[in-house]
Amino acid sequence: MLRRLLSMIRRRPKTTVVVVLLLAVAVAYLYAEWQWRSAQTALRENRPADARKHVDRCLWVWPRSTRVHLLAARIGRVGGDFETAESHLNRCLKLENGATQAIQLEFLLLRAQTGDADEVAVTLLDYIESNEHERELILLTLARAFMHHLRYGPAYVCLSRWIDLNPDVARPYYWRGWVLERLNNSEGAMKDYLRALDIEPDSLMTRLHVAEMYLAENKLDDALTHLERLRRQAPDRADVKARLGQCRYLQGQTEEARRLLETAVKELPNDLELLLHLAKLDLQEGKAVEAERRLRHMIKVDIGYSEAHYNLASALQMQNRPEAAKRALADYRRYRTALEQANKLLRHEAQYPSNDPAIATEIGGLLLQIGHERSGTYWLDQALLRNPNYQPAHRAFADFFDSKGLPDQAAPHRRRLNESEQRTTAP
Repeated sequence: MLRRLLSMIRRRPKTTVVVVLLLAVAVAYLYAEWQWRSAQTALRENRPADARKHVDRCLWVWPRSTRVHLLAARIGRVGGDFETAESHLNRCLKLENGATQAIQLEFLLLRAQTGDADEVAVTLLDYIESNEHERELILLTLARAFMHHLRYGPAYVCLSRWIDLNPDVARPYYWRGWVLERLNNSEGAMKDYLRALDIEPDSLMTRLHVAEMYLAENKLDDALTHLERLRRQAPDRADVKARLGQCRYLQGQTEEARRLLETAVKELPNDLELLLHLAKLDLQEGKAVEAERRLRHMIKVDIGYSEAHYNLASALQMQNRPEAAKRALADYRRYRTALEQANKLLRHEAQYPSNDPAIATEIGGLLLQIGHERSGTYWLDQALLRNPNYQPAHRAFADFFDSKGLPDQAAPHRRRLNESEQRTTAP
């Protein structure tokens, strides 16, 4: 057999080369197509890191494919790598000698996700009428953009529109439940979460969130029903162990609670609820120093997490450090008050939208106070969009950038403040 093959190669070398080349092209095509489909699957399953690996391999074979660069742009956008997303979109423009409808749509989605959701929302919603295949993508992107900046009202509208168009899809019910929680509508949120579970009973994320809501309401039997199912479904998931440990703690089963929580914390070192319950166990067992270590780490992760400050005061009191405990209690009251006030204003703004720069500035200032810098600066931007000369917003921006050691970014706002002061004092 081998001799015949070698003999044929010697007799027909050109034919052999052509066959080998065709086989190589076919293999490369199949490889690239597989990578393309794998990238799409990973993106649908919200695994942007895996999707990027697949699409990069696809680009190695098809470096001039517009559809692959477009997918790479979408993966970059979903993964928060906006610079890479824009680079791929610009490459698409060159390959197509201009913007196709698909490229224009992805540019609009990128703008929505990077802070211009209000400016592009109307155009994107128009796309829904003419582009049935991209409806879910458009509404999800807009909703996430609004949720990211705590714009609960517009997010709710987008998600409800999605549900109207596709009432048998689970994802919009899940996200609308998340929004309703922030609007202090626990009953409506649970209804949406349970509807999502009816559609996708195996959705680990949704079931875990239902369990978390029951834990927050101290409905331990209901929570345990879902947590036991999750443990059978995904026995090695650290977040399942963490919530089950929290449930055992609330049931008074402290040994089992610690075992589960200590196992989970190795994979989830910044899970605030997990750390809080471990710290509470430490305090119960008289391990004040260990509790303090955990609680200070929590504050480093999220300075506005008021429960960490409250329990830190207890840990410090147990160590006979009354002055430090007093400061921790003061921090607890300050952050708790700021968070409650910010949530109250956000709920009011969602229900009764306004163009008042004072409200946006107050929301922004409160969010900055509790360490939510991206959302805080977004709301200060909203204040200046409502009134570009609104001095309290410029002052809040200037103070924030100065506190971060960014004088160049504070300078334009200081100039606006000085110009306003000069106009006020001019004869």
